[in-house]
Amino acid sequence: MSFVVNGADWNFNGLSLIEVEELIERALAFVETSCERGEAVSIGDDFQTRPMHGEATLWDLFAADSPLPLSRELAQELSAWLMRAPCYADSEFWPRNFEDAMISVGGAPLISNEDIAWVHYSIRSGVPSALLALGTSSVIVTSTASGNVETHFVSDEPGRTRFWRDMIILRGDSLESLSEFASRAYPDLYFTDGVLTTADHRLAGGYLASRHRVRRTLEVLSDWGHWIFTSPPPALAPGEAPPVDPGASPSNQIIELRFAGFGVTAAPENPNVRTHRASREARETFISGRTLYCEWHVKLQPHQNRIHFHKPISESGDKVVIGMIDEHLPLP
Repeated sequence: MSFVVNGADWNFNGLSLIEVEELIERALAFVETSCERGEAVSIGDDFQTRPMHGEATLWDLFAADSPLPLSRELAQELSAWLMRAPCYADSEFWPRNFEDAMISVGGAPLISNEDIAWVHYSIRSGVPSALLALGTSSVIVTSTASGNVETHFVSDEPGRTRFWRDMIILRGDSLESLSEFASRAYPDLYFTDGVLTTADHRLAGGYLASRHRVRRTLEVLSDWGHWIFTSPPPALAPGEAPPVDPGASPSNQIIELRFAGFGVTAAPENPNVRTHRASREARETFISGRTLYCEWHVKLQPHQNRIHFHKPISESGDKVVIGMIDEHLPLP
């Protein structure tokens, strides 16, 4: 299970047609991205029958005399999704205590909300789950008689990314959980085969000793790596200064300073490393027949443990390539 639509958000009383269509369009865009990534988006049994505008249900909004005459294209897209949307109640797995749907959201008085309760109890059972919200993405403590949970209300891609990063921790903050969710938690990184699964044997002290620094480095590389490598100078931070030459590439010095601005120590190898065959080959990886020399590296510790990577290329889907994670690759 991944996402559950919070039906309570689909209350359009007092909203204009433009506002309603913008909210629905954003939700449908989220659903489409979820389908592309193989992340389920489920609805409650009452989603299609609950009042959403006065007494009008969602299907009533499609009628010719609808109080909210949605555009034909949007109505068709919404209908197509509803025809295939799974109901979480049909799942073979029901989280323990779900029958008690009385829940407090952010310390507010108890309400009955099965959608939120399903996600709440799923998280308590160790199953990654979040609410698909129509409002701003946020993490809110939900409370039941069984205990408290930090529940993700997600409405956009930054919220989705934060959710999956937190799921790495929920599932044990281990190399296994990192490997399981890395492609979703760091969507703008390309991980070469085996680079994560072998990290425990290659890092001095093992993965657990470096896990916080590893996750922080991957966050920066995913969120800002493309900008750091491709944005024209002289800006050292996003939005800092307009480029003098929009077609110029940043120098290595600027790239290093940009990484430093995000709290990451990164640098390219010295030129003599490339000319030394054994050292160069240890830093090479292959993508779609192309050989990449991953000279850029982040120092997880001053004298050991490195993450080697390559700038974005077309073969990686324009993503930063994570090539090696190792205690220390050979030097001349």
